[in-house]
Amino acid sequence: MSDYIKDIRKIVGNTPIRSVSTGIIVEYNDQILLQHRSDTHDYGTPGGNVELDEKVIDAARRELFEETGIEVQDLSLFGIYSGENQVTVYPNGDVTYYVVVVFYTQLHSKPILIKDEESHGLAFYSRTTLPKPLKPTDVTWIESWVNKDFTIKID
Repeated sequence: MSDYIKDIRKIVGNTPIRSVSTGIIVEYNDQILLQHRSDTHDYGTPGGNVELDEKVIDAARRELFEETGIEVQDLSLFGIYSGENQVTVYPNGDVTYYVVVVFYTQLHSKPILIKDEESHGLAFYSRTTLPKPLKPTDVTWIESWVNKDFTIKID
């Protein structure tokens, strides 16, 4: 969690806040990379909060590297998601309403995955063998990927 979000939480406690974040669909060999999250104990795409002074695409690249060890330059917009489907209630009671800018990248060689403290694990999954439970906020774009629907969504 960024210092910015920690600083806000010191002031507002568990009161709902709005945050801009990123998600990255990483595809390799017709499989999607999913992170088994250590905070919510579900599976989702790598990504995270955009810092105050950061461009969204730079945040996506940074978060992907921090959480997986993967460095990419080639990211394309997959969709922008907000609203009631993008609310997370964390185990500590914090409530965040996210606006998530989701990107897509396709890798041409298998990466060496390096997880950080935000992950129990990282693995690639086929469209028919996705793990459960999926992170509720990520289901929409994961299902679009499963259905090979690459039209940019703004929700």
